[in-house]
Amino acid sequence: MMPSPSYVAREQERPENYRRFLFSAVPMWIFDRKTLEILEVNDAATETYGYSRTEFLKMTILDFRPSEDIPKVLQSALGAPGSRPSEPVWRHQKKDGTVFPAKVVSWELTFDGHQAALVLAEAVRAASAQNWPGT
Repeated sequence: MMPSPSYVAREQERPENYRRFLFSAVPMWIFDRKTLEILEVNDAATETYGYSRTEFLKMTILDFRPSEDIPKVLQSALGAPGSRPSEPVWRHQKKDGTVFPAKVVSWELTFDGHQAALVLAEAVRAASAQNWPGT
């Protein structure tokens, strides 16, 4: 079961829901919509991307994207909801430099006082990544 943004955001009210976020098998993180800083990350994301939790929490969402994709990521992350490109598949980059397609779904929420977004990112096989930017 994937956590909903509302119960992730209320971590202090319902710690068991927050634990579901942290230990979900789907890579997830929460980032600040203004600064793009990672506010929280789950174990599946640290395993998939190869960064430690400490490293992830010092990063922005731009740090695990290929440099040529950053303008499009910025438009999506910082633009008004109606102006954001809605790419279902984005290129992500692991710590070792490997670039892979990831299907991304996100929801806006308030997290620890920040206007934020909860992101779920699942790696997809390149053959099925029809909308993968750059292919």
